[in-house]
Amino acid sequence: MRFLLLLLLTCGLGILVMPQPGYSQTAEQRREISDLKREVTAIAGLVRKKQFAEAKAGYDAAEQKLTELAQALGVEPSDRKLLGIEALIEKGRESLEIAQARAEGREPRLGPSFAGEIAPLIQAECVNCHGGANPRANLDLSTFAGWKRGGRSGPLLVPGNPARSLLLAKLTLPDPQRRMPANRPPLSAENIRLIAKWVEAGARFDGESDTTPLADLRPPGSPQVEVVIPRPKGNETVSFTRDIAPFMANLCVRCHNSNRKSGGLSLETFYDMMKGGDSGPVVLPGNVEGSRLFRLTGGLENPRMPNDPQSRITRKNYEDLKKWFEEGNAFDGDDPRTPLRTYAMANTESAADRFARMSAEEFNSFRIERTESQWKRAVPGESFNTYQTDEFYLIGNVSPQRLQQVDQWAQDHLKTLKQTFSGGGGPAWKGRLAIFVFKDRFGYDEFNQVVNNRRAPREMIAHAVVTPTYEDAYVCLQDVGDEATHETGGLQVSLLEHLTAAYLQREGASLPDWLVRGTGLAMAQSVLRNNVYLRELETAAGQTVKTVLNPADVFADGTFSPAMTGAVGFALVKYMLNNGGGAKFGNFVKALRDGRSAAEAVRAVYNADLAALGRDFMRAVAR
Repeated sequence: MRFLLLLLLTCGLGILVMPQPGYSQTAEQRREISDLKREVTAIAGLVRKKQFAEAKAGYDAAEQKLTELAQALGVEPSDRKLLGIEALIEKGRESLEIAQARAEGREPRLGPSFAGEIAPLIQAECVNCHGGANPRANLDLSTFAGWKRGGRSGPLLVPGNPARSLLLAKLTLPDPQRRMPANRPPLSAENIRLIAKWVEAGARFDGESDTTPLADLRPPGSPQVEVVIPRPKGNETVSFTRDIAPFMANLCVRCHNSNRKSGGLSLETFYDMMKGGDSGPVVLPGNVEGSRLFRLTGGLENPRMPNDPQSRITRKNYEDLKKWFEEGNAFDGDDPRTPLRTYAMANTESAADRFARMSAEEFNSFRIERTESQWKRAVPGESFNTYQTDEFYLIGNVSPQRLQQVDQWAQDHLKTLKQTFSGGGGPAWKGRLAIFVFKDRFGYDEFNQVVNNRRAPREMIAHAVVTPTYEDAYVCLQDVGDEATHETGGLQVSLLEHLTAAYLQREGASLPDWLVRGTGLAMAQSVLRNNVYLRELETAAGQTVKTVLNPADVFADGTFSPAMTGAVGFALVKYMLNNGGGAKFGNFVKALRDGRSAAEAVRAVYNADLAALGRDFMRAVAR
């Protein structure tokens, strides 16, 4: 049995989409990228002619076009496939600022703006603890004067040197108990890079006074804006903090935040929302159709927001938003500068308390009711069969025999998962795991559209969702049959991949996408050794890793397109297991679940450097 488990571990985890070999970039998209690069290069001519407004408009338009291309390709704007256009735009903007400052007889404003970019970020993430009458560690971050004083641990900044600045050290500590912000998720890599860039550029303060609270600082040159905060009258039926803020935090703030103000608009706080953006106010209290926020979100004006068609607001979101406007856009919180995600987290915590109080019997009843409700919402009128065991509740418009076959595959694989990852003998999920099986593409597409509020790409034929509260815990499958092809591995491969994902996502665990998907695919191969689809994934991975310049990047999410992440993860997981064994791989996964970075986990478990291990993997898989 131990040998069998090690052999199974020499394979791996699973998540959202069934990856396809190759990178989908059309000839038209390649032309668009090349044309855009030429356009960006040509803008420098406008700067030389001192046509500064035209140059700025050119860079703004190029940045928008780059964002759209990146979204269409499923990559980040910095991806190498976009030919370094993002860096060209950034350097071009710097040259524009230098030339314009020289023409206006002033100092150029280079690097990120403290007042416009750093202050809103710190206000949202840090001032709650490092502000007020008794700031933690005697460090007051609520004004820049407090930054200059530093705190109990000494000076906060070494201008020009991020590596020696205490601020960056605290934000990037590997120990989650000591890392800042305390008791909150770490800052995103994008936000940390922004702060490091500001420090490297000299940590300049560009506000009017260093004693002005960060929340009141205005970007240089911005006009004074009077912000009106409508208060409740007592007869409102829609609450901003309960009904509006949570969905806006999830759908809007990723593009409209202190770091990335699309259209000059941040929606990080209610105060930011009422300040508006480059085009002026976006909320006119009580004026539904006259408010730009509603016109764009409600589809009355293009481009419709959110900009991602897979993340549209739901019908309930729309009705709540409209009613909130009709009732005067009242703010029913304590502080309008509170980040919207705080209200989203409060709602989640409230749900967590409710689900935590449920007995096992109540949770099982809830799972059945919710699963059947989701089916009826997705495909109303479509009859279904069900089948249930201690761990699973299966539902589908396939035959009862097919559901039982899926259940048997799931039962066998769950035993392996528990043995492999020390899962114990109790239930793996509260209230069972639901497994949806749709007989055709129509049902699977409708489920994604109605329940998941997105359009599934054609190559996506299965996915798993497990929320931290277990309100949702399911695997959703399109029955593609049992025959493996060049495009799919068959229904059993889909099930094993995504059942693994559902198992590893328990209790809110966060693991890299490549690891989860790669482990599931590898575990599937241990059961289906001659599956042609899985064999071809390894070949595709060998070709793909040849494009990587920094070997450490193979361990980073976002290095590869969504279509190739699973293929490379599959090959990488197998390599790690073949060269370190099942025990080490299990410890590596545990280290990641405990919050360690990939570099720390590799160093602790494999006693190796991340780049060196990545280099060895690339050599092995590219043969």
